[in-house]
This record gives sequence, structure tokens and C-alpha cells, in this order.
Amino acid sequence: MMSNPKSSPSSSLKSFQEQYKLRPTAAGIKKAASPIQQPSNFHLFVKAGLPFLLFSVGASLVLKSAVEGKNIERDKSKGLVSKSERQARLDSEKDDMMEKLNKKWKKQDLDNTKRIERPEEILERRKKEREDRNRWHRRAWRWVTFQQ
Repeated sequence: MMSNPKSSPSSSLKSFQEQYKLRPTAAGIKKAASPIQQPSNFHLFVKAGLPFLLFSVGASLVLKSAVEGKNIERDKSKGLVSKSERQARLDSEKDDMMEKLNKKWKKQDLDNTKRIERPEEILERRKKEREDRNRWHRRAWRWVTFQQ
């Protein structure tokens, strides 16, 4: 059926629609007459929501373990150590250092009751040492033995 080119577009559209019009069958009429049951919310959740949630949670766990494994392998290849291993090594080094310091402190006399010389006492002591060194007989002996 060829429509003639001079006919209006609306008439050709109507003839096209009628040619391909869907005609309901007897079975289709019966189905349309019965009320369609809506699925319950729980049924929708089980069919659509639950698989989506399981997929999302499972994917996050898989990605987390994959990235963690990749990071561990990268650290091993670069020679890096984890924080806990580094902390354990630092603790053992600290303990060794403290043992050495404690041994050194036990050997030293840490008596803080000793008196500290005052500056004027230091000057007096130095003056006395100079006088002792410069006594005439000592000076003469140094001159005779060619010492300073």
C-alpha cells in the first residue's frame, strides 16, 4: 500500500497507525481484567536491595584486603617496616641506651653535696699557685736547669 505523495501527512500517519495497530487477544483481555498484585516491600528488598547491599559490602572488603596486600608487598620490596616493628626496634634501642647510661651513672660519684668554689676563691687559689711557683729558689732552679 503506497500512499500517494499528494495526500496529507496526517492521513498517511493514521493509515500507518491502523496498519500496525495492536489488537488485544482474548487472553490479554482476561489478564487485563484481573487486578495486578503489587509485590510487597520485603519482597522488593530481597529481590533488589539485598543483593545490592551484599555486593557493595563484599566489594569494599575485597578492595580493602587487595589494597592492604599491595601496600605490604610494596613496603617489603622497598625495605620499609611497619609502625609496630619500627616501634619495637626503637623500644629495644631505648632500653639498651638506658642500660648503658645506668651503668655509667653507677660508676660515677653523684654526690651533689660538694661545695662549688666561688670566683673570688678561684682567684685567691690561682694567686697562691703563682706565688708558690715564683718563689726565688724555685725560680733560680728553673734558671739553672734551663726550664721555663
